[in-house]
Amino acid sequence: MNMKKSIVWMMVLDSIFLPGCETINTLGLAKPTARMTGLKFEDVKLDSATLLFDIEINNPYPVALPLTNLDYGLSSGAESFLNGSAQLQTTVPAKSKKTVSLPASINYLEMLRALKGIRPGSKIPYKASLGLSVDTPSLGLIRLPIKKEGEVVLPTVSDINIKDIWDVIKPK
Repeated sequence: MNMKKSIVWMMVLDSIFLPGCETINTLGLAKPTARMTGLKFEDVKLDSATLLFDIEINNPYPVALPLTNLDYGLSSGAESFLNGSAQLQTTVPAKSKKTVSLPASINYLEMLRALKGIRPGSKIPYKASLGLSVDTPSLGLIRLPIKKEGEVVLPTVSDINIKDIWDVIKPK
C-alpha cells in the first residue's frame, strides 16, 4: 500500500513541477526568439550612414511584442570596428514571425578609419554580436542575444558635394 501511495505522489509532484513545453506555451511563458538575416548600409555620406540590421523575430505571445533597444558590435578579424546602441520604437504582431530592419546611425568616416586600410567598395568579413531588448508580458524586459557571421560590401560614397566635404573638414 505504501508503494502505491508513493507512486501516486511522485506522479502528482511530477505533473506540478515538471511541466512539458506545451504546458509552458499554453501558460504564455514561451520566450521570443530573434536571428539576424542581413546587414546593409543606407543613406551613406562622408560623415554618416545608416546601418540596417535585418532581424527576424518570433513572437509567441497573444499580444504585440514591443522592441525597445538594440545594442551591437561588429568586428572583422580581430579588429572591432563598430559598437553602439539604438533606441527602437516598433512592435511585432501577436503570435507571428516578422523581419524588421532595425536602423543604427554611424559615423562612416570613423568606421573606415577603424578598419585601417580597407577602402569603400571592399567586401569584408564580419562578426556581429547583437542584443535585442524586448518587453515581454510574462518575463518583463529581456535581452535576446544574436550572433551572426558574414560578409558585407562597404559602400562607396557617391553624391558627395563640396558642402558635404566642407562640413566634415572645416575648422571648428
